Amino acid sequence: MLQLKEIQKTYPSRSGSIPVVALKDVNLEVNEGEIFGIIGRSGAGKSTLLRLVNGLETPDSGEVWVDGWSITRLKERELRQARTKIGMIFQHFNLLWSRTVWDNVAFPLEVAGRSKEEIRQKVNHLLERVGLSDRAKAYPSQLSGGQKQRVGIARALANDPKVLLCDEATSALDPETTGSILQLLKEINRDTGITTLLITHEMSVVQAICGRMGVMDDGRMIEVGEVSEIFRNPSHPVTRQFVRQTLLKEQSTPFEDKGRDSSACIVVQCRFPGLSDVWEELRKEADRRQLQIHVLAGGIDPSTPWTLRVEGDRETADRIVTVLRSLGAEAEVAVGVS
Repeated sequence: MLQLKEIQKTYPSRSGSIPVVALKDVNLEVNEGEIFGIIGRSGAGKSTLLRLVNGLETPDSGEVWVDGWSITRLKERELRQARTKIGMIFQHFNLLWSRTVWDNVAFPLEVAGRSKEEIRQKVNHLLERVGLSDRAKAYPSQLSGGQKQRVGIARALANDPKVLLCDEATSALDPETTGSILQLLKEINRDTGITTLLITHEMSVVQAICGRMGVMDDGRMIEVGEVSEIFRNPSHPVTRQFVRQTLLKEQSTPFEDKGRDSSACIVVQCRFPGLSDVWEELRKEADRRQLQIHVLAGGIDPSTPWTLRVEGDRETADRIVTVLRSLGAEAEVAVGVS
């Protein structure tokens, strides 16, 4: 559905500044119908990559393919046609402030030359889909941040795109609103099968909605894989830092009061020889040492590794690996946060 092959992109120098290498040897493949997340710090190259996908930028070398179209080879007229099948959701909404909610959603349909009746039916359907039928006559200045983004989502879906690009779509929203927007995107993907490429700097966003993900740093794609696997076993230092930051945000309130030096949160990967026996002993040990243990992943099959998040005192949290090994389990610390 979506491929980037050996992409290079450098922005030339301006006013004596040195050229900026935005993307270096980027290869990526996103499957049809999946929600794929790209995470990276500011300046990692995420937005440049997204702009290449919809043809707003051209690479210095390499190819971009979207739904059978070679975006890098298209003439202007063909590119405009291809863009009608690529929806875009923006961080700061990019709504037309002089138009009502209804007219904002209608705009891309008007540009596409649809009939008035077709536009009416489509806009009404989309506003109902995003839960804004009662705000059709409102202006963007009268909406909350979440409502503005729902308008942006409806507008992006107006021409029935095959691909939906989300550029930090929730970073301007509060956590509760972020959750509702991510749930809406997930439902749209489920109902329509639209391929979704989402960029963010928040690991929690990727965890909530994506099946697979890529991690970018300094213009390179440094890690790609299943979200659950990367979270359990991040291989690159940058990825491990994202996981640590996420774990810190998820730590339980009782341990936050103990201060940074005395609390810890570690992720442990292990395999149990006899699940029920080991788990019962582990529960007793956790109670005795005042630890909290949360299961992040696991399975009944003995060959399937379990991933646990252990919260508590730094020293006793570290010792849980020793305890697991004494019970016959294979165990190691995947990520540690103190």
